[in-house]
Amino acid sequence: MTAEVARLCKKSMESVSLGTKEENIQHGRDYYKFLFTNYPELRIYFKGVEHYTAEDVQTSERFEKGGARALLAAHLLAETFENQQVFKAYVRETINHHRVHKMDPALWLEFFTVFVKYLETKTAVNEETKEAWAEMGRVFNAEAQAHLKNLNLPHV
Repeated sequence: MTAEVARLCKKSMESVSLGTKEENIQHGRDYYKFLFTNYPELRIYFKGVEHYTAEDVQTSERFEKGGARALLAAHLLAETFENQQVFKAYVRETINHHRVHKMDPALWLEFFTVFVKYLETKTAVNEETKEAWAEMGRVFNAEAQAHLKNLNLPHV
């Protein structure tokens, strides 16, 4: 099952390829433009730019770099899912990196819903692929919540 989840998720990521060409960089900007437009309640986690519009995101170096990191993270999740030891280690590292932001722990699972909706702006995402991302989200969230609990941080 993990192999099929990984295959489907990796295939869907072809529409948001990484690289140094402008079209690749734009994918990351587009992710944050989508987020800021469709999920304004999440702007509180972006200190100092909570008021940004999609147009502001488009011209922001912060979101150019952040978008590249977000897409790299999604690619890494898809690429490592078959190797659960590495996948879960990456989940824990992601939690460690984000703990300073004091994020609502429920957002770790919600990311996958938001990300799939973003992918749908780039390519057709069938139900099988949506379920693969949902499964990856469940595994990610389980490890994230366990790690948060081990760190004595808020968890669900």
